[in-house]
Amino acid sequence: MKKSLYTFALAILAVAALSGCDRYLDLKPLDSNSDATNWTSEAALETFSWKFYGYLNELSYGNGWTRGQYHSETLTDDYATETFSEFTKVIPPSSGTWNTNYDRIREANILLNRVDLVPDLSAKAANHWKGIARFFRAVYYYNLVRAYGDVVWVETEVDFSKEENITLPRTSRVTVMDNVVADLQFAVDNCYSPSEAGANTVNNLVAAAFLSRVALYEGAWEKYHNVSGGHADQFYTAAKNAARKVIDSGLYQVTDNYKGMYTSLSLVGNKEVLLYKIYTLANVNGGKITEAHSQYGWIDSSTPTWGLTKSAMENYTLSNGLPVHMGAYDDKTMAGIFTGRDKRLGATVYDQILPVSESAWDFGIISTTGYWTFKFLPLERRAEMEANASWNAPSNDTDGPIFQYSEVLENYAEACAELGSITQGDLDISVNLLRTKHGGIPALTLSGTTACSVDGVAITKDPKSEAANVLLQELRRDRRSELMCDGFRHDDLMRWALGKRLDTKENPDGYLGVSVEALMEYVGNNWAKVQEKNFFLGGYKSPYNTAAVNAGGTTVDRTWNDKYYLEPIPSGQITLDGNIGQNPGW
Repeated sequence: MKKSLYTFALAILAVAALSGCDRYLDLKPLDSNSDATNWTSEAALETFSWKFYGYLNELSYGNGWTRGQYHSETLTDDYATETFSEFTKVIPPSSGTWNTNYDRIREANILLNRVDLVPDLSAKAANHWKGIARFFRAVYYYNLVRAYGDVVWVETEVDFSKEENITLPRTSRVTVMDNVVADLQFAVDNCYSPSEAGANTVNNLVAAAFLSRVALYEGAWEKYHNVSGGHADQFYTAAKNAARKVIDSGLYQVTDNYKGMYTSLSLVGNKEVLLYKIYTLANVNGGKITEAHSQYGWIDSSTPTWGLTKSAMENYTLSNGLPVHMGAYDDKTMAGIFTGRDKRLGATVYDQILPVSESAWDFGIISTTGYWTFKFLPLERRAEMEANASWNAPSNDTDGPIFQYSEVLENYAEACAELGSITQGDLDISVNLLRTKHGGIPALTLSGTTACSVDGVAITKDPKSEAANVLLQELRRDRRSELMCDGFRHDDLMRWALGKRLDTKENPDGYLGVSVEALMEYVGNNWAKVQEKNFFLGGYKSPYNTAAVNAGGTTVDRTWNDKYYLEPIPSGQITLDGNIGQNPGW
């Protein structure tokens, strides 16, 4: 691995701000960076850990113009970006994904390996801070494994003056993910509880929530990719147990304010969020923190908002809880699209606006697909936000979720179903809460362990679903509806081995938008200009020129190849380390 990846100057900051808190430590700069002078108290461990909270921007709304996890996937069948996105086609010489995560792993290992240097630290406190270090190490290894599969596992700061450390081979992803699960389980078992930990910091339940995510991902990857030497059920069991720990804590609940998780100025005390990022403008809160985001402000601009796709719109059930293939769904009229649907659709897509090029809405908004995604926009508070100078990007200051209870519940239900041990009680404490509270739709009734019904009506196989059975089909459907635009869809497609969903010919519904008929209803007399300035394919709005009926110039498309499940190892790393190898197909 590259020596420069790990260049790190160990320093304790004079003033450090915990992301999500208003607390500051009043510490003087240290004259020496030696271990003997730095690691003198538990406060030093806490101060060092704060850098990791800053990194969590990327799991929330980002910072400034840099987007985080939410509504930022460029390769997904949930929404279409304003410019056409392609798979990686050329092996890069270097990669921020590789470099940055290894830099942060080194930092986590420094914290982990210095805890025992602190004098008079209780065993409980020592294990808490070791748990914090292992939690964050798990975050960065999870990033690496999702991108590259097998990666180099290191447990300490590596001395690259030694030749054997320059040519480390990659470790099997199964072993790496076993280690990641072990790290997170240690954090679950040893980190302070929410009542003992600092406000809005990593605690044992945050670790459990993340463990449920990580283990579910790897369980599915190993099952659906037929990984040699894998043990999918062990990961599914770890995911189930971790999620159940959060559920059984009784500290979190599902409310009927689904959109409030994404548009609140403050998430303090919100029972649906385990960890969040506080965004505060300089002109409020005494000017203590100057950090904001562009999660919704960029929508209110000349740049087309990333509109939901035909596939995503059809994923939401009807208001009777049945999927659209079992009802009288009609996407040829606006009423047919929006009336009588899962309430989460109405919280995600504005139900009266189909703005496209040559037909902007009164805010000047246009959309790639014709559907305006306003899930993160507190539209009802526009005047208030404008008065507070927080309406336009990158000055938005709504708090951003990092870990949500809803994801934990979705993880729990899927893990139970994949293990074949799911019960009606499992559904009732997880997905059924989300369906009834967030979606306003009836609960699922389990039939055996592979089928389900709603109000006595058996749900049938969806011709567009690749799930192995109807129960998994509906659990995947609810997961997609609940977590729409939250940054999970690409990972879900990858772990379920459904990369072909990103192929423009295999799945045109994954990028197409509103129907011609519904759009004509909206634009009225302006239809001639709209038709001239927009692409259409098979009777639907296309955001790109994919051989559309009014195509002009060069067409674009995406063709799936299974090698795209993993990114290529950067060529520069292979040059430095001949033992590291390359991923299949590259």
